[in-house]
Amino acid sequence: MKKSNKVLHLVFAVIVIVELLGRLTDQVMLEYPVKPLIMIWITLYFLMNTEKRSFIPGVVTAFFFSWMGDIFLMFSGGYNNEILFYAGVGAFFIAQLTYIFVFLLNAENDIKGLLLRNPLWFIPFLGFGVLIFLLLYPGLDGIMVPIIGVYAASLIGMSLAALNRRDRVDFDSFRLVFAGSLLFVISDSLIAVNKFYAEIPAAGFLIMLSYIAAQYLIMRGLILERER
Repeated sequence: MKKSNKVLHLVFAVIVIVELLGRLTDQVMLEYPVKPLIMIWITLYFLMNTEKRSFIPGVVTAFFFSWMGDIFLMFSGGYNNEILFYAGVGAFFIAQLTYIFVFLLNAENDIKGLLLRNPLWFIPFLGFGVLIFLLLYPGLDGIMVPIIGVYAASLIGMSLAALNRRDRVDFDSFRLVFAGSLLFVISDSLIAVNKFYAEIPAAGFLIMLSYIAAQYLIMRGLILERER
């Protein structure tokens, strides 16, 4: 690892530790200054290290809307504002769609995606999505039913698109991005269950830990993707 990257990782470690401490202790004054820095750091690190220039606009767009989602959800919790919560979900919905396009439209070869070669992989992902939605459904009111349903579909679709990269890109790139996509599913599932079904102990800490790891792994995996 380059010396500059080591220094950047030390900075990132401080950001993550302060953010997670804020979540553990429920201290917004710790969290608010550093949470916006997470996606800014990830974006800058990606731009400094990626060699595949063609997909930079799409990746940075996904990072940007993830950053917007972070900001909206952060303030929605602090001010108990449902409109900001909807805005956060909307921002992450756009981020998920952008990730889907990036994962599906970029490849290093002409091999068909895994899902085209083996459609049975759809089953466990769709099954998980349906189970989570059915679990949450009794706690959803009015407009939240289609909002959560559509967002859940985009989230599962993002992870399926990450899985579809298998054999189309370098294996290390595939495994990091796919692992990140699964952690993203876990993080957002924790948010939904905690908000609409039952309170989860240390939910804020677990949500942010899995979310930060998800975005970091996706970013590192995309760095490894090569041009055709």
